[in-house]
Amino acid sequence: MTMRNLILLFILLLTFVFSCRENDIDEGLEQKNASYDVYIAGRENSKACFWKNMIKTDLSNGDGINTINIKVENSDVYVTGVTLPNTANNGIEYFWKNNVRTTVKQYLNIPNNVQYYIKSFTVNNGDVYFSGYVENPVTTSAFDRYETCYWKNGTKTILHKSAYSFATENIFIDGLDVYVSTSKINNNQNIEFGYYKNGTFNSIPSSYVYNFTKNGNGIHLLFQNNFKYYSKNISTNTDALIGDYNHPVHVLGKIISHNLNNDLYTIQSSSGGHYFKNNVEIVPTFSTLPYIQDMFVLDNNIYMIKYDNNLYPNPNNPNSTYNAKLFINNIESQNITSISNAGTGFYPTGSFSSIYVVQN
Repeated sequence: MTMRNLILLFILLLTFVFSCRENDIDEGLEQKNASYDVYIAGRENSKACFWKNMIKTDLSNGDGINTINIKVENSDVYVTGVTLPNTANNGIEYFWKNNVRTTVKQYLNIPNNVQYYIKSFTVNNGDVYFSGYVENPVTTSAFDRYETCYWKNGTKTILHKSAYSFATENIFIDGLDVYVSTSKINNNQNIEFGYYKNGTFNSIPSSYVYNFTKNGNGIHLLFQNNFKYYSKNISTNTDALIGDYNHPVHVLGKIISHNLNNDLYTIQSSSGGHYFKNNVEIVPTFSTLPYIQDMFVLDNNIYMIKYDNNLYPNPNNPNSTYNAKLFINNIESQNITSISNAGTGFYPTGSFSSIYVVQN
């Protein structure tokens, strides 16, 4: 082979190597620069709304309504809400799908003049689920006055009947399985906390049960016992201590899974200033806002709503303030500030309530 041919061969090899490197770099940049749609449910100017990537959409017929939760599935946006002040105390009163409002009572065919409370909502493959309790309109005795139920697309499934009412906490769908966390109260007023799986009750020794989440290790249910958080792996029937629960009211808690690994995150939803990653307590120091409202974890990114709520009556400051901020990996991304006065029942006229993130 001549010297000229050797040089040409060497140049060709260098060209191939640098071409491969450029392809590798481009692929790496694509992975690092994956884009996400960030949805926040809330309200502004006393009107229910949501933001997608900081662009606000006012929800139809949303005046005087506060949002509760937001979920996104296959580009469909679902938001739940309740009237403020909530004098009826019926739980979720409305839901929107792509900004079309539906009254929950009508959707679930709940009769007039009965007591009911709808606590939880989810969507799975376009099917809409609610859970709660309703007063039995055709009761035959005092012992079947209240029905613990869930509804799929408006069709009711009764889980338990009792003389005493108690709201469900969370509904979760995994394939064909339906899970509902709740309490079970018998007619002697004995209370068991636990969950239903496809209509069968599973008792958990606890003081309260919260929500479900799923990771590579199985389905997990957050519960509290003796002022400590635990997660129950339903798939393996094992419990794991998370950490101390330091609030006198039992009903605050949410567990969140990470899609890339088996880490579990727990917040004392809407009240606490810290969170747990597995069983390690983490106190955020990147913001002076004291409370965590909601949290979402996706692809090693942590999305967190923090807020401060100074809305209690103060004769020296009738217009108190509310401030909330969205942080993405500890960096502020979005904020809202509002006031409250006696005319609004000391609820903020603008707030952030829930977050959901999808990769686009």
